[in-house]
Amino acid sequence: MERIDYILDFCKELGKQMIVSGANIERVDLTVEKICHAYGLHDVTCANLTTRISISAKDENKHYAHRQTDVPPQSFNLEKLKKLNQLSFDVTKNTPEVTTLYDLLHGVKTNDFPWWVMMIGYMVAMAALGRIFLAGPAELLIVEINTLVLFGLSKLFTKVHINKIITNFFSMALCALIATLFYMTGFTSNFFTIVLTNAFFLLPGIQMINCARNLLCGNEMNGVIDLLKVLLEVCTIVAGVAAIYAIFGSVANYPLLEDYKLMLTDFYKYTPLWLINMELVVLTLMATAGFSVVFNIQLGDIVFAAIGGVIVRLVYILFKFLLPSYPFIFTMVAAFFAALYSEILAIIRKEPSTLYLYPSIVPLIPGDLFCYVAFGIVWGNTSFIVENGPNLALSLVGISIGFVLCSTIVHYVRKFKFLRLNKE
Repeated sequence: MERIDYILDFCKELGKQMIVSGANIERVDLTVEKICHAYGLHDVTCANLTTRISISAKDENKHYAHRQTDVPPQSFNLEKLKKLNQLSFDVTKNTPEVTTLYDLLHGVKTNDFPWWVMMIGYMVAMAALGRIFLAGPAELLIVEINTLVLFGLSKLFTKVHINKIITNFFSMALCALIATLFYMTGFTSNFFTIVLTNAFFLLPGIQMINCARNLLCGNEMNGVIDLLKVLLEVCTIVAGVAAIYAIFGSVANYPLLEDYKLMLTDFYKYTPLWLINMELVVLTLMATAGFSVVFNIQLGDIVFAAIGGVIVRLVYILFKFLLPSYPFIFTMVAAFFAALYSEILAIIRKEPSTLYLYPSIVPLIPGDLFCYVAFGIVWGNTSFIVENGPNLALSLVGISIGFVLCSTIVHYVRKFKFLRLNKE
């Protein structure tokens, strides 16, 4: 094998593992380019997608090489992404012998949480989200039962490699069936609270944010592909609920989704604002900590990740109070602070910012709006699409602009610091 072959083989596998672990495409492209340039390669081209890696380059002897491979579905493991980032920095800085690169990559080990700890993380996160959607004790119990069911199904479907679209539909249909049976017996009174909360187990929330970010950052192809993929996945989740709704509609006497939304509006209208906000902060801390465990963030970093979620919630509440008529603004500002907090911690603790960013933005993920839009699509209810579609788009764009603004500021601060050090 030529020297360039070893380098590109390493970059291909490193990029694939980074994407699967949760890295965005910008970070993967930048990492590959830095490693290739460190080894003297030029004409480096990265045409990477969340589903496929494609890299080409030339060496000093004008030998051309190209590598591509398919990328498995993402399963966020931020501890592994942290280790892969550290490996990329070490390789770029020290440029070890190319024949050892593959061994270095396979030597990356992570201390993954056991399955039961991950399950507890999901249960804590789902309980917090359930309360945010006004679940009472009975509804929370069913939410937790469904969470156990979803966790078991996810493990089973991962082993047998069943398509994500099929698993989403079947899993959510089973959750909706369980919620329906308890609703028909009168044990619970709020069907949609249960199904909307459990939908967050399956919702591709981070991908939802990344697709809007890619569209704004010049990665239009990735953005469009991810947006279509996210929309299809959410529609299949909602279709599972709609199927059970249609089968049992004549006997279950289901509530209307419009009535559920009206109930939410009335609660937030007539409950003291200070009490709502206090509970939201506590629930955000629980949800962020729970999802941090799900993302396999280790104990030393979970505290910082959870604090990030609380900061974002507090900023969101403050600017919502100051500018109640401009949800785009307070969403954008909250996203900016999430990114800023992550960048500051990344510098101080010398870790990738993604480690703190993904848990911090959990309070901003507009999963409920996406579900409402999907219900409108599945049920052919244009009023739901018209009512919630613009709010969903503004929310995603606001979050993305907040990220872009922070990234731009941090980039120029680093550039200014670099130029000043060079002058000295």
